[in-house]
Amino acid sequence: MITNYKVLKVQEGQTLKEYLESFHLGKPKIYLLISSKSIQVNGSIASENTILKQDDSISIQIDEEIDYTPDKKKLDILYEDDYLLVVNKPAHILVHPDDKSKTGTMCNIVAYYYQNRGWSYQVRYAHRLDMDTTGVLLFVKDPLTLAKVDEMISTHELRRTYLCLAKGKFKEKKGVIDAPIGEDRHHQQRKRISKTGKKAITHYEVVKEFKSYSLVQVVLETGRTHQIRVHLASIGHPILGDSLYGTLDSNIPRVMLHSYEAKLIHPITHQELKITKSIPYDMKQLVEVK
Repeated sequence: MITNYKVLKVQEGQTLKEYLESFHLGKPKIYLLISSKSIQVNGSIASENTILKQDDSISIQIDEEIDYTPDKKKLDILYEDDYLLVVNKPAHILVHPDDKSKTGTMCNIVAYYYQNRGWSYQVRYAHRLDMDTTGVLLFVKDPLTLAKVDEMISTHELRRTYLCLAKGKFKEKKGVIDAPIGEDRHHQQRKRISKTGKKAITHYEVVKEFKSYSLVQVVLETGRTHQIRVHLASIGHPILGDSLYGTLDSNIPRVMLHSYEAKLIHPITHQELKITKSIPYDMKQLVEVK
């Protein structure tokens, strides 16, 4: 596949190598692309010392194949361009399989979407969502954009907002939970608050209260596994339907957690993007209760 980029922001005298490094693309990958003559600037093969100018056209050719088994299922696309594919993830589906020969995950569905359009992109997910979590999920089509998105996630330039239904009414309607999360030695699937765990910070705000639960908006400052679930449970407000950190309720079909919004400055076009997906039907029923 050939991906084209227009140079919109460049420092005076910046070389092609320096430009690629500004995306936080790894040095071995940069060396491979340049040494294999896979990069052209304004139609001519470029070297690492090629000086870039504003509005230069960069083309990168990468020989790759779809790396997941295509699965013919409907894909709900929220946003797409030459670099990003943002989709709505349904409940009860994994982002990726534990073995690339398996099917039934979002990566497999995206693989079919690519195949159906004659594309040979590898399937690159920018982040993960738990099986029960619904909503905004980012995929990236090329390694240069992915490197920049990875950096944006680590520096919090990509801001993800969640909505969830949590047990009870909050005494503090707005707050920050700053508590490290580590492994639970007594339960393989669970995580726990641990002094020796990794730093984890969650910002929350109550949006609406009901008789026995609350609609809560959550913004992650870090992205630990089960972070929202662990943090809210740690202050006495586990997410509804979360039997791992709360209690089992046969009337709640899943963990009531939804990836509502992603905000970022586009890595290539530098446009501000805000991609949202309203809460799904099962959550809406509980929010619209009278």
